[in-house]
This record gives sequence, C-alpha cells and structure tokens, in this order.
Amino acid sequence: MEVLELVATGAPLERTLDAIIGSLEDLILGARCSILIVDPAGPTLRNGAAPNLPETYIRAIDGIRPGPRAGSCGTAAYLGEPIVAVDVRTDERWPEYRAAALDAGLVSCWSSPIFDPRGETVGTFAVYHGQSHDPSDRERRLVTRFTYLASVAIEHSRLLGDLVESEELFRRTFDDNPAGEALLDLDQRFERVNAAFAHLSGYRPAELAGRPLETVIRTVPDTDACIDSELVAQLTKCVTQQMHLQCRDGTLRPVATTISVIRSRDGLPSRLVLNVIDLTESLAAESDRRARHEAEVARQIAEDHSNAKSALLTSVSHEVRTPLQAIKGFTELLGTLDLDASRRQEALARINFAADHLLDLVTDVLDISRSEAGVLPLHVEAVGVNETVREIVHMLASAAADRDVTIEVSIDPEISVWADRGRLRQVLLNIIANAIRYGRRGGNVRIVVTPTMNEVTIEIIDDGAGIPAEYLPRMFKPFSRAEGASAPSAPVDGYGIGLMLAHGLVTAMDGAISGHNAQEGGAVFTVVLPRTSARVDSEDVAAR
Repeated sequence: MEVLELVATGAPLERTLDAIIGSLEDLILGARCSILIVDPAGPTLRNGAAPNLPETYIRAIDGIRPGPRAGSCGTAAYLGEPIVAVDVRTDERWPEYRAAALDAGLVSCWSSPIFDPRGETVGTFAVYHGQSHDPSDRERRLVTRFTYLASVAIEHSRLLGDLVESEELFRRTFDDNPAGEALLDLDQRFERVNAAFAHLSGYRPAELAGRPLETVIRTVPDTDACIDSELVAQLTKCVTQQMHLQCRDGTLRPVATTISVIRSRDGLPSRLVLNVIDLTESLAAESDRRARHEAEVARQIAEDHSNAKSALLTSVSHEVRTPLQAIKGFTELLGTLDLDASRRQEALARINFAADHLLDLVTDVLDISRSEAGVLPLHVEAVGVNETVREIVHMLASAAADRDVTIEVSIDPEISVWADRGRLRQVLLNIIANAIRYGRRGGNVRIVVTPTMNEVTIEIIDDGAGIPAEYLPRMFKPFSRAEGASAPSAPVDGYGIGLMLAHGLVTAMDGAISGHNAQEGGAVFTVVLPRTSARVDSEDVAAR
C-alpha cells in the first residue's frame, strides 16, 4: 500500500524504489536487493536503488554494460530473462564482477529484467544472499510481483518526467514566444495569453480571460466586421490571414493570424491556439520600399523623357534646318536673279512645300504637347471607316506604286466609329504609310476591319521584316524612335513622333492602339475604337 501511495503522489523514483526493496527484503529472509535502470543516454545500467548494499559494490556495478558475461544483472538485461547465479564463485557469467561481489560478502545473485508496457527492458531487479542460494517458488512469485511494481514505478516516473518536460517546453514555447499567442476554449473565448500578446494588445492577461475572440480580432479596419465561425474554420487549416488586432486603446494593429487545434487524448478538439504576428513594421517597410521604387521609376521615366526630348530636339532641328535653308535659298534666288516665269513658279512651289513641311512638323509637336497635357481639341462624331480608309489608300496610291505594293481592303461599308474625322485620318495615314514604306517591295498591305457589338478593330498588316524586338516595348513611348525599324536596308526618314502621336490621338478618342509581329512575318498594327451603334445605345439608355 505504501508503494502505491508513493507512486500515486509522484514521489521521487529513488524513494519509491527504496520502499519496494524494503518491502521485499522483509519478506525474503537474509535478502539484500538492488534495482538498476537502463541509462537513456546509452546501453548501460545505472544504480536506481540499493539501500542495503555496500557503497563499494554499488560503485563497481554502476555503468555495467549488458552482455552474456556481465554478471546476473547485465546478462538478464542482455537476454531479457531471469538469471540465477546460485554461487557467484563458480558461475561463468561473473568473471568481471566476482571479486567485487565476494568483497561485499555477496555469494548468490538472482536478477530479473524489468520491462516497460512496450516490452522493452528498462532495468533489472536483483536479490543477493551472503551464501549459496537457489530461490524457492514462493520467492520467485514475490520477485515477479515486486518486479512488476518496480516497472510501474519506473514507467510512472518516466511519464511524469515527460509531462513535466512537456509542460516546461510548452511554458517556454508559449510564455517566451516573441510572437503573440493565446489559448482559446472551443467557444472562442480567451483562456490564457502570453506576454507578447498582452504587450501587443495593451490588455493585461486577466482582462482578456473569458473575452470573446471577436471583440479583439477584426477582419477589416474602420468597420464592425468581426471574425466569424467560418473564418475560424479556415484559420484552423493553417491558412494565414491578414487581420486586425483591436487594441485596448481602440487602435487597430495589422497582424498575420492563424489558429491551431489542440486535441485531447481521445482525438477530439479541446482547445484552440491563436497565433498573431505584428505586421506594422513589415507593412511600413514594404510601403517605404514601394514608394522608393515608384520614385526611382518616376526618376528613370523623367530621365528617359529628358534624353528622348533631347534626341527629338536634335532630330527636329535637323528637320527644321533643311526646309528653312530651302526657303532662304529660294528667297535669295528670287531676290537676286531675274528668273523666267517657269523657274520663278518652281522656286515658289519649293518654298511652299518647305513651308508646309515646317507647318506639319510644328503641328505634330504641338499635338504631342497637348496630348500629354490632356487638352487635345477633338470633334468626335460618327465617322465611316470604309470612306476614311479608301480616301487614305487613294492618297498613298503613288507611294504604293513606287514600291510596287498592293493594298487590299476588307471593310463593311456600313461600319462607323465614334472619332474625330481628321485625327482618325491622321492616325491611319501614318500607320498605312509606314506599312508601305517598311513592308516588302512588291509585297502586300492588308487592311482588315472587324466589328463587335461595342467596338471596331482596324488591323494594318504588312509583309516586311517586322518590328525590331528591342523597339517593341517602347514604340508608343514619348519621343521614342526606332533606328532602321522594320527594314534595316531602308532609309529612316521622319522625326520619330508618328507612333507616339498616333497613340495619344487614339487614346484621346477612347480607343486603343497596339503593335506586334505576325508569326508568318511582318508587322501588325491594331486600332480599336468605339462602334457608333454601341455609343448610341449607351446614350439612349442613359437618356431613358
């Protein structure tokens, strides 16, 4: 009874084993007992209890390694069965420990292995006598019972130690965790919080006890949206959610939140563990990083624009100088020489051509500035696509003939778009002229118009060398110009603002423009504009 009380109250293992040994020694006349325990760190046996054995002998057998000739205890642990040495003076299993036993006055030793519930050897129970001794049936039954008691005591001590270690591990993991943690009951009410959670929320641990989770964790800032059972179920699947911690002072702190389930020994949920990580600093750092990135991008764009504008000014200055020289030269010619009517008319025509070129250049540059500022004047109306395209094709017939280029047009005559008539002509003229200029000599340019319910798509397709890969990402950017675009052997004329201006004009008309290379070769430019019927329908709906 005393032994069971010691086990039940969690007394130190050595005290419990001493009580077991004392009880058995009272029942077996002349017996002196010991219990050795398997060392968890290695295959050796360590002294567990031996209250009536000499210290010299205890030291001699402490650390014994199990084996076939390791005395009664070492052999019993090695074989997993009782070993009876009636007389250690002659027993072949005692060569190493015979002298120590005889010096201690021990002549016989009977040892039984102690098994845990899994059947593994955890120790040995030895009974010594001062003379040769062969145990009786009664003694064998007693040792069997007391060996079982020792097994229960050792296993209970191990479990208690594991429990204490687990509790210490939990305490260290929970209380000392730098991240906020809280234990919740199954009704999602706080039971316990660690220091980090209390510091993060501003609440004292006692103030949170019994408080519903929804009063502390919220889903969206500046609203009354609270955590619900469905979200809790999602969080218990280890899905991290960014939520907000309602602090004691009323502030909302962004946190990363997960919930784990603690299960009881029968596998059923018993508690919930809430984990929160403060995101304030990381979000601030991310915001700062994003702001610095945006500032760097803006700086780079500004620098690119500045460099491109410088390049544009160089190009425009060249374009301006040539017609100005022509105007100046022919003006001096008219003022210094007496020309006949035909030569005079030719000089005036060249002056007029140069002046028109300058006017077009100045107009395009002004249109770019207005487009960038969002103040480009437009007169949007219903414009027939077929009429506009065929007018441009007629205007470019001479240029197409010079390169032996065939222009194919596929347009439903009834299709119309909402656009500025002059600006649409300006855009399509630029793109179709480029298709003729940079397409294959003797090739084809196709103009295909495809309507949908709300939009009209106009595709201009050539069969030339295509658009250089390095120019594709920046063809519509301000002041960007391709050197040797499409056809490396073709001369590059113009001043590099046609596509940029086309992009600005189409965008201002609520449309979109894009360009890419076709798989079979050649460039494809696509202009998308609102279809007239779609605009009329939407306006009718708005009016109603």
